[in-house]
Amino acid sequence: MVKIKPKITSIQNSDKSGLGASFLHKKHVLGKIMKIFNFGQKPGAKIWPVGTVCIVAILSAATISISTAHAVETEKAALSYNVFVGTSKMFKIGLQTTLTADSYSSFMKLKPKGLAKMFANISMIMSATGRFEKSAIQPEKFSFYRKKKKRKRTAKIVWAASGKTSTSRTYKVSSQKQADLTKAIRSNVPDPLSAFLRMGISDASAPCGKAQRIYDGGNVYDLKFKLIEKTVLGPKSKGAYKGPAFKCELRHQPVAGYSDKDMAKARKNPTVFTVWFAPVKSMVLNKKILLPVAATGKIKGRAFSAVTKSAFFAGKRL
Repeated sequence: MVKIKPKITSIQNSDKSGLGASFLHKKHVLGKIMKIFNFGQKPGAKIWPVGTVCIVAILSAATISISTAHAVETEKAALSYNVFVGTSKMFKIGLQTTLTADSYSSFMKLKPKGLAKMFANISMIMSATGRFEKSAIQPEKFSFYRKKKKRKRTAKIVWAASGKTSTSRTYKVSSQKQADLTKAIRSNVPDPLSAFLRMGISDASAPCGKAQRIYDGGNVYDLKFKLIEKTVLGPKSKGAYKGPAFKCELRHQPVAGYSDKDMAKARKNPTVFTVWFAPVKSMVLNKKILLPVAATGKIKGRAFSAVTKSAFFAGKRL
């Protein structure tokens, strides 16, 4: 086995331009930010950019919380993140998951902060429940709520015992998109929260070496992981977590449910993120598991970073 020498790393915002002091410069930057998050689009325009949903999916891994009858009854993880676009704080994400000996439940909430709150009331809530079958994760229910100003969209997925899904939505999709979704959804394809829970448990011994297909009720996409290096988030790194981490590349590939335009853009310029996962010892599993503690990348050419504001596991600060 090849050993990777740890490297001291600082997670910083890659965009150093800031908003500037002048009103004109603020207006210019706000215009770019509004364009990135599709603010001010026509009523028929697509609400949620690929990047925003993917950021939430990436950080959803931090909701790991496991239970077993052989030791501690429960282990809970509660983490919160600040998401910056450039140097402006745009979103806060809160994550929490609780598991029993044979089941799990996970909850995520995204809400706007700063400029995002001023110019577009965007929010998102995800929840998932499921069970363990022979140490494997089997999702049972997932709900996805999204809101932009007064427009609301929800999607709910239910998994049968066979692994097949049924989906209900408050919005319509074309017959062609529905056919594409049906074709892309294999048996036991998980939701975003369950998918990262599965990855955090099963891949801790060999981080970022697999791909995962995910279904969120409206879209199907693949997340492909690649290990870059083992590193250490040092004192200069932003975020609550300091310590050893696995630095990984995450590539987002749309599969079904997207517009032809979005699919063409994804093929030409794939969305790629860098994610740092912290190894944490689970006493109930007697093994290490992975929690995401930072992420960076670009959304439509604009740099973003997500860092932990607070991080707790099994009642202790990470």
